[in-house]
Amino acid sequence: MGTDGTYIKGLGVLLLVVVLLFAGCARPPVAAPVLHLTDAVIEGEAVWSGEVRITGVVVVKRSGHLTILPGTRVLFTPIDRDGDGIGDSELLIEGGIVARGTPEQPILFTSAAENPQKSDWKFLYLNFAREGVIEHIISEYAFSGIQVHFCQASVKNSVFRHNVDGVRFSTVNLEVSGNLIHDNTHGLRFEERRGRAHVHRNEIRDNDIGVFVVTRSDDNSLIEYNNITNSRLYHVRLGFDQSGDVTLPRNWWGSADPQEIRPQIFDHEFDTHLGRVAIPEPLPAPLSLTLP
Repeated sequence: MGTDGTYIKGLGVLLLVVVLLFAGCARPPVAAPVLHLTDAVIEGEAVWSGEVRITGVVVVKRSGHLTILPGTRVLFTPIDRDGDGIGDSELLIEGGIVARGTPEQPILFTSAAENPQKSDWKFLYLNFAREGVIEHIISEYAFSGIQVHFCQASVKNSVFRHNVDGVRFSTVNLEVSGNLIHDNTHGLRFEERRGRAHVHRNEIRDNDIGVFVVTRSDDNSLIEYNNITNSRLYHVRLGFDQSGDVTLPRNWWGSADPQEIRPQIFDHEFDTHLGRVAIPEPLPAPLSLTLP
């Protein structure tokens, strides 16, 4: 080192240059561009990630397949083209869909409105789909959080909230398990129509109606080992054309006493044109569930 400290001064300048160079390289990552889709059709393979904004109807055709990656946000623009009070933006699956999030990175389907409301958008709709795998999603502020019709599918470990219908189906081979279905008008709504669903180990709570059996159900579906509680109107309601009986065994209703449960079941006892709802083997305590 020189007696005048030249070496130390030179080293300081060198360190300053290095720091500035690294500072120039350490720029924040560039966010992925938002994918905007308006009345679009998907006929081949498509993969969504990041943020997707949908205006109108996006259809995955029979020849198409959509994969949605963990952490993706799908936002639906509230538009009401026909003036019926239900948003008309939707995702319609005729081909295949695999929407498989993770507990840490669920896939979000929601309204793009600043102050979202029920029915801001229409639904995630699987209709004659070739494949339907739904896991670790959150679906909110829709007319139906999900509708499944005329196909085989699974809906697992997901959250359906602030919709008119949380989960709705008809004429399906469907498994619904491990879901949190809360604060909807109808938690679960279905028309069996020769289909069969297995609905088990779900938390169905704080809905106006927990389970709404609309019509043409022949008691083929198995709804068991669920917590169905805190319904604002009824735990179970039969629709006006549901004249057949329905059995919901082995569920927790907030009580194990049938005399306490019965007033929250709308069936033959309220309207003699309706069938009867049987609730055999009510569970003595709530299920301990691992929920999203």
